[in-house]
Amino acid sequence: MKKYAIFLSLLIVFLGLILPKNALGQTVTEENIKKNLPHMLGANNVGKEFWFTIPPCFEDESAGFSNFIKIFITAPTATLVTVEVPGKGFLQTRMTIPNDVIEVNITPVIGQCWTKTAGEKSVPEQVYPGYGIHVIADDPLVVYCVVRYRYTSDGFLVFPVSSLGREYIVASYPDMSAMYTGYLEDSPSMCGITAAYDDTEVFFTLGGNVLTKTAGGVKTGNTISARMNAGDVWLIATMGDEGDVTGSKVRSSKPVSVVSGNYCTNIPTTNRWCDYTVEMDIPVFTWGQHLHVGKVPGRKYPSIVRIFAKEPNTKIYRDGKQVGVVQTSGGIIGKGFLEMRMAGMNEGPRSAVYSGEPDKPIGVTLYNTGVEEDGSPYPNSDPFVMGITPIEQYQKQITFCTPGIYGATGFPENYLNLVYETDQDGMIPEDMEFAEVQSGQFVWYKIRSKFAGIDELFRYDIDGKKFALKLITLPHDGVYMIRGKKPFACYSFGYSSFDSYGYPTSAALADLEKPDTIPPLPI
Repeated sequence: MKKYAIFLSLLIVFLGLILPKNALGQTVTEENIKKNLPHMLGANNVGKEFWFTIPPCFEDESAGFSNFIKIFITAPTATLVTVEVPGKGFLQTRMTIPNDVIEVNITPVIGQCWTKTAGEKSVPEQVYPGYGIHVIADDPLVVYCVVRYRYTSDGFLVFPVSSLGREYIVASYPDMSAMYTGYLEDSPSMCGITAAYDDTEVFFTLGGNVLTKTAGGVKTGNTISARMNAGDVWLIATMGDEGDVTGSKVRSSKPVSVVSGNYCTNIPTTNRWCDYTVEMDIPVFTWGQHLHVGKVPGRKYPSIVRIFAKEPNTKIYRDGKQVGVVQTSGGIIGKGFLEMRMAGMNEGPRSAVYSGEPDKPIGVTLYNTGVEEDGSPYPNSDPFVMGITPIEQYQKQITFCTPGIYGATGFPENYLNLVYETDQDGMIPEDMEFAEVQSGQFVWYKIRSKFAGIDELFRYDIDGKKFALKLITLPHDGVYMIRGKKPFACYSFGYSSFDSYGYPTSAALADLEKPDTIPPLPI
């Protein structure tokens, strides 16, 4: 007992040093440690080390402008951050500003494995040694990546090495170059795999559709492999009309990051005008059974979703009614994944709950469509791709930043879609709070009073619980926080003129393949 008491005292002192003052409440006790330790140990998008890559972006219309891959970093402490691309000789160090955002700009030539003009063909798949983007720091960070070119952009929440997986199903969108014959040679669908550890063996099985083939000649259903070291990037791109890497399966001997995108795509492919899309794929071990998919406001028609399954022959439900079956885990469209509008074209946009049958996890990705289908006057929007978080991964507190620094070039419109469990009156709970940083400190407000309005109720309850969607317009670029007593999900998106971005605001990435039902006992 004496050793236990000494260790517990040391643990309390240690936690008091590394945690915010209110993380464990006013009094640090053994009971509070037991209660909060599972949350401290949970995998999420906060980390000290990140490896990722950027699929090449369409630059022709942005020629002559300053185009950058922008890395936005926020941390609660002042910590030294290193951003590097080892294979390109790029290295930059910066000190974070507590509760503020720093920005690191990387040029396309440094940040991408290759560049191409509209008239050039896609580059065959190969491994690029040390071409990965590496972010590393002494203290935990939140990292966002935005590909910010003139007239085209998208971004994603970067997952740390501690939350990466060894199995993924790719979510991209098809090549639509047939719409621009004589101008676009290829507008490839792409997948960039970055190794986080040396001696990693990676297998890639191509999905897509019957027209899909890679720039290196690999056809749908075939498997290729590569051996990679930390920082190596394996970039795979399609060649030819309607080529699509969606549904491709990535398996590896050690954790890797997977970032999928499209050089410039129409969503759907016959709906102009194209935009670059990119998203960091979510590892399969984090998938769950129920996913709330919020509508994108200001649009005339429902968004598109693509639905994937961890196990073969998984029934898919929308708002409790079966809408299809995913026959294989990965593969071609209609069999290895489904694509559909979130509602009928005559219904208008609305939110929906997608579910797999019991004990069969699924993944869902939302696709914001091009504005041509809306007709004139065109809304201020553009295509983007957004991974969706299952209810099993909802969080009680998140910290995030906008893809821009206050007072600098960013997006003039920044929004949040907040998914929350309602109170007994069908309203947002009184305890849900929103904070923005003012003079380096978080200033808190009740969401109910700060963002008044009528929220959209989801039509399908989960385990007898009702959920709703609240649209929040952010007042300016900066760092924010949301907290509540019940878990919630949040998604960031925004617009500029013919520009857009969209990604999960935050993501818990707990391993749902290994149930963790017993809190650890500190001894």
